[in-house]
Amino acid sequence: MAKQLIAHGALAILSLGVIAPAQSQPQSQPVPATDAAARAAARQGAGNSASEQIDKVEITATRAVNAVDVQQVPAAITVLQPENLAKFGLGKLSDIASLVPAMSVQEQGAGVNNITMRGLVVRGIVPSEIQDASLVAVYVDDMPVTLKSGNPDLKVLDLERVEVLQGPQGTLFGAGAMAGALRQITQKPDTTDLFGSVEAVGSRTSGFGGNNGNLRGMVNIPLKAEVAGLRLTGYSGRDSGYIRNDFNGATTNALSTSQGRAALRLRASPDLTIDASATASNIKGGINDAYSKLAPFTTFALLPQQSKDSLQLYNLAVNYDLGGAQLVSSSSYLHRDTGYLQSAQYPATAFIFSGKNPLMASAYTIGNAVTDFAQEFRLNSKTAGPFKWTAGAFFDTGERKLRQEQPTAGFDARFAETRNFPGYNSHTNDGASTPDNYFSGRQDTRSRQVALFAEGSYTLFDKLDLTAGLRLFKGTQDFDLHFSGLFGNLVGATPALPGSPEVSSSSASAQGANPRFAAAYHVDQDHLLYANAGKGFRYGGNNQPVPFNFCGIHAPSTFAPDSLWSYEVGSKNTLFGRRMTLNLNAYLTNWDDVQVFNRLPCTYYFTQNAGKIRSEGVEVEGAFKLTRRASIGFNAAYNHAYARDAVITGIAAQNIPAGARTPYAPRIAASATLSYRIPLAGTDQLGLAASYAYKGSAYTNFAAAQGSYSEIPSSNTLNATLSYTTRAFEVGLFGTNLTNGNKVSDVTTNSIAIQPGDTLFMARPRTVGVRLTSRF
Repeated sequence: MAKQLIAHGALAILSLGVIAPAQSQPQSQPVPATDAAARAAARQGAGNSASEQIDKVEITATRAVNAVDVQQVPAAITVLQPENLAKFGLGKLSDIASLVPAMSVQEQGAGVNNITMRGLVVRGIVPSEIQDASLVAVYVDDMPVTLKSGNPDLKVLDLERVEVLQGPQGTLFGAGAMAGALRQITQKPDTTDLFGSVEAVGSRTSGFGGNNGNLRGMVNIPLKAEVAGLRLTGYSGRDSGYIRNDFNGATTNALSTSQGRAALRLRASPDLTIDASATASNIKGGINDAYSKLAPFTTFALLPQQSKDSLQLYNLAVNYDLGGAQLVSSSSYLHRDTGYLQSAQYPATAFIFSGKNPLMASAYTIGNAVTDFAQEFRLNSKTAGPFKWTAGAFFDTGERKLRQEQPTAGFDARFAETRNFPGYNSHTNDGASTPDNYFSGRQDTRSRQVALFAEGSYTLFDKLDLTAGLRLFKGTQDFDLHFSGLFGNLVGATPALPGSPEVSSSSASAQGANPRFAAAYHVDQDHLLYANAGKGFRYGGNNQPVPFNFCGIHAPSTFAPDSLWSYEVGSKNTLFGRRMTLNLNAYLTNWDDVQVFNRLPCTYYFTQNAGKIRSEGVEVEGAFKLTRRASIGFNAAYNHAYARDAVITGIAAQNIPAGARTPYAPRIAASATLSYRIPLAGTDQLGLAASYAYKGSAYTNFAAAQGSYSEIPSSNTLNATLSYTTRAFEVGLFGTNLTNGNKVSDVTTNSIAIQPGDTLFMARPRTVGVRLTSRF
């Protein structure tokens, strides 16, 4: 479906440094009322434990009533500490992905991105495709924000931690998390203290880049002691562009961001807690594209390239203690408008005017309007016995409206002259929305889904936990399409008759069951062995029509769901008196009836169920507390994802050979972090930290014979920071991508002779800056 909404949950492995443990409390529990100064000091020192042991990491993502130690949970997840990311000037989805070996992000601009995990991917970013449902769920607390090829970057969330789940979670997460999930956990209002922070960051990007700056503020207001609290956060920033437009010498991809969030907590009674939040974001930027045959970080665009993303997100969460169980209700509403304008002078000139000069100033524009409402009810057991359970119901309804236009200055006059069509007008003759416009497209979807789920765990002999779960689901999507203009019509216009628009309406539905099984054996309190097996599922959808007279192929009107089974074994270990953690796992995933994307030479595309993919790999993650002040963290992953059998699509150039490696999936990824704190006079201290991340190369298609096959080169990213903390103030110097080892984040293969090479989407070059923080 165009957008899948999910419930919440995740499980974890930890390491230190940037990937760091943080002492967490259950979100539904009150903060003990102690001296305000002591609590402020605790907040100031959060994540800076002076213990020689690794701090326990407690997470709420297992959907249990209380937080649990991540080392006791039988599955793999990476937990990131936002404060340590911020010290490097980091925080985007791509920054998170660089530190999670199983996770990769292709990014083309602000909010134009695609997340993959464990090699479960068959296509890249297609901004005009609304049917490609996400395989990785992204959400804020219980609020889903997933949009395939367009996950938002929210810098105002005031995060407590980020949990990245690897592997499918069909029982608790639903259809949107076949490959994994990323959960951003926000800080909740404190009902006892008035406190806040202000942070200012200034930096400069090398190359064609310039000055960057942002300002962030947070204030927590106790409205009524121990009863109500309000937490307000704001963010405003501007990042310089770093891509040079060879047409006019301007820098093209500067980014401005304005975001705000309000969170309210009400403890209506000892048994009832209500959390309400509202988040608003407005992002305006460009596109990070360059051409491979031009100078590095250089593009050529006759028109200004733009992207924008306006989002409002609302949530109401209710937790009620029933005695033997806890009732949880989460209601979410999302409204999002995105816009995308890319200068398309090369395809417009090549496809319509045979590549002959002059180049046509054509704007490839896409607008999305998304609304979605999700409701979940959940019951969690609270009894102290060996049996613990969770059961619930989930409902979602949403709409998405996509508008696509190709306005091209001077198009009508040139078409009239070259095609012997006196007085040709795109609007009058071919039904485009405006004159000088060779394509107008409208695609509307309406989706609905309901699910019932339950999971239970039973402990035998205080050593062995056996878990089984099941999710029953049903979903429907209605699809309406209207294409017009020269490239959208079934039949082109003649001087005597107007063109005939392409009109289509269809509906797709599916229902089924997702089971999950797990076993965890606690050798002792420090060592855990586990195995789990789970099914992942994704809904089918509807194809846009492919005009036979233009493309020479009959495409199916709908495509069916696809699904997978994943099997994982692992071990979690706490060593040397809790000074080290070492976690390992191996997995095997079989993906059937894969929704294969067929991009046609005529620029149309469709999806069909054709093929089987296997993904297998190993992952290791660990942390070591060298001294009270020094720690290191490391992780690494090897993934081999490939087509199990040859895929015959009906189009020879689209066939996938057996054994072909899946696209956009690095084989090897690894990262390491180091942090060290030097105590000075009083409570002052000096902090040093560095991180290094490596991602192996990947390719944009299964095989070179298919076309659209280019290499996304390997990347290595080195970041470092030096900070000085005194009382409530902190000043830090930081540098990101210091070696410029991370350059290309995505590639679109060129098929147009007049275009200067492939389209490369570039990562931000070396950036150095200063960060000032004040807390009160």
